[in-house]
Amino acid sequence: METVKVSKGRHFLKKGDRLKGLFVILQGNVRVITENDEFRMNAGSIVGLPESLSDSYVCEYVAETDCMLYAFPYRTVEDYKKIFAEDEKYVAVFAMGAVHQADMMIRRYDTFYRKAREFHRFLSESFGDYQKLCGALGMPKKQVAGLNTLAPVDIKEPIQAWVGAYYERMSALPLAALDQQLARDYVIGTGAISNAVFWMKKSMEQVGVIKSYLRERKDLLLSGTPENLFRMYFELAKKAAYTGADISPVQQRIAELIEFARKIGFYPEQLLRAQLTEYENYDFTVTAQAESGSQEEEEIAEPYEEGIDYLTEILEYSGWQEEKAQSFRASLQEYKNLPDMLATTDDVRRLRRKITDDFYAIYELCFFHSLKGDYMPTSVKMFLNFGFMDEELAGRENTRSLFEAAGHMRRCKAGNVYTIYEWLLSIYRGENEPSRNEFDMDYTGYLNEQKKTGKITAAQVPVLAKDNQEKLKFEMQNMFVSTNRATYGKISTFCPILYKDDIIGSVDHMLITAEKANEALDEIRKIDFSLFYREVGFSDPEHEVNMEMIQKEVIPYIILMPNAGSKAMMWQETAGIKKDTQARFIFPILTVTDVGELMVEVCGRFRWEMCRKIQGVRWNDITEASLTSEYNDYIQYYRKNHDLSADAKEKVKNALYKSKNNYREVFVKDYQSWIRYESKGSFRLNKVSRDIIFRYCPFNKAIRTELKVNPMYREMFEKYEILKDRKARHMLLWYDRYQKKGGTITEELQVNKDFYDL
Repeated sequence: METVKVSKGRHFLKKGDRLKGLFVILQGNVRVITENDEFRMNAGSIVGLPESLSDSYVCEYVAETDCMLYAFPYRTVEDYKKIFAEDEKYVAVFAMGAVHQADMMIRRYDTFYRKAREFHRFLSESFGDYQKLCGALGMPKKQVAGLNTLAPVDIKEPIQAWVGAYYERMSALPLAALDQQLARDYVIGTGAISNAVFWMKKSMEQVGVIKSYLRERKDLLLSGTPENLFRMYFELAKKAAYTGADISPVQQRIAELIEFARKIGFYPEQLLRAQLTEYENYDFTVTAQAESGSQEEEEIAEPYEEGIDYLTEILEYSGWQEEKAQSFRASLQEYKNLPDMLATTDDVRRLRRKITDDFYAIYELCFFHSLKGDYMPTSVKMFLNFGFMDEELAGRENTRSLFEAAGHMRRCKAGNVYTIYEWLLSIYRGENEPSRNEFDMDYTGYLNEQKKTGKITAAQVPVLAKDNQEKLKFEMQNMFVSTNRATYGKISTFCPILYKDDIIGSVDHMLITAEKANEALDEIRKIDFSLFYREVGFSDPEHEVNMEMIQKEVIPYIILMPNAGSKAMMWQETAGIKKDTQARFIFPILTVTDVGELMVEVCGRFRWEMCRKIQGVRWNDITEASLTSEYNDYIQYYRKNHDLSADAKEKVKNALYKSKNNYREVFVKDYQSWIRYESKGSFRLNKVSRDIIFRYCPFNKAIRTELKVNPMYREMFEKYEILKDRKARHMLLWYDRYQKKGGTITEELQVNKDFYDL
């Protein structure tokens, strides 16, 4: 036996290490870390007991404080005889330590088993009540697979109550009584210890199973995604309020759900606060006005009928003045009668311009009518989502397909994916701020400009700044009009009314669903893992963290324009001055172009523009290293670059010519090659561009590991790993200090750690 001192924070025993001894804690606390659990051992506990029946340590042991321990050499059960031979009182000491630890672990098992059963019961009952309330209120039931198949935790051999009661009674005995009971007998003492170790290990294993069960299912109750019971109840309350129904039963269940989430203790306070704040701040009294036109209310696919006068239905729904409606009909008929609808003569251009202006006027009227809550014909849904207005123009078969698609628009919606109609609704509701216009001016800047030119007064500015209807008009007249034309792809012949020649193949194949869009986005994120991560500040003065920079992933909005187009746009890299707001990517809702290719191109432009935003006026200043400054310098002086061969220089020259000397577009083409080819080990870039892009758009860990065998990448990767490891060590060090001061690793801090793991 010897006395061992262990300094605070030291991992003095590691998982997998060969068993070398048992340690009695005299002073301090030790944290035990297993695969699915962690807990604290206090003075009097014996470190290594769970492993005493095996040959290696199965836990990590970390000193929470400065510790002092008695170390006893130990490899097998036979070594107890040697320990007890030193002093017979050790028989009772070790047995008491084992009994106390078994009691503690069984109590932990009981606690988590009870929580798991309580969680299952509450979730099952709440989901059943949700379905009943949907039926009573006449609302569609949202289905979440995990809730439909939810089963209780499966413990093959639960620890029986008598075991817990036994160790509870044994641990309450004084040491002298246990000493007397064991009679300082080596064999009896070893048996008592081994039995306690058996139940200790069994409890630890069961706790691991239970915690794994809870970890995999806790998001079903509450999470930051839409697929959870809280969100289902919240959406039900919104929809029921719209109909004028009594939502108090729904609100009562929401209150119970939040109370349970707090009590169960699985959820970060930050998440609870965010979800509860959103719910409490929601004004259900205006739901009828704001939500009535949303296709989220009830997606009922009407049966297709022949002979519908779609244009009449749309115009009547809009409520446009009869005279203007007749004029529009005449213009549209003239357009259909043209021998060449794609002509670029002045008279055809004027006709397209008039039709375009009328289209957006009708769109605005239909949108505002949809807010009244009246029945919305499928023809109007086709118009609002696809730009459809006329069966002859769209083609009969296409019309039928569009009719069916309009009855299932949920496919085109997700947390970050909007149809243009849903996006405009979000502006009207105040959920999102309007986009910048084509002059890169936001709504506030626009109002200030209007004031400067005398079009509005200073007193009107704060009023208009809060007017969601005016914000909506700004969005429609600027972002919507500009991007609808640009994403169509053929700007000179653009007409916003859907035309059959633009529909190539089936509508279903061309439709960009939320799944297609996010799959394309995720494929790029798997390669360029840091694409949407931004550095933001984290502080917690209470736990002595004044300011640390952490990585936050901000997934962009994807907005689908009502056209059959061939282009996508990165409209803006952030929503405002804050760099941790969502970018806005614009896509056509129908396209024959590969969505993945469009997404790579858009992400390339996002990389460039995001860097420009962060760097500000110094975006091309080579003295301040950044993606844009280094790439600008590389392109500007490529002729003098000794690292480029003559062939490489010629390729840069051709790239500049094709991009009309636009450095950003040269980068975008290189970025496409980086994602599509270089990530697979197929060389397409020159040495200089490869080096720059890798430093600012590095591959994820798996790809780096695979490509590291190639000498072309090895040096770059090694330099990157050194830099990354340095940052990761700094992160782990301050995380450790933070936790020791009582701080908690929140969801945002875990995201930051995950970033470095990639």
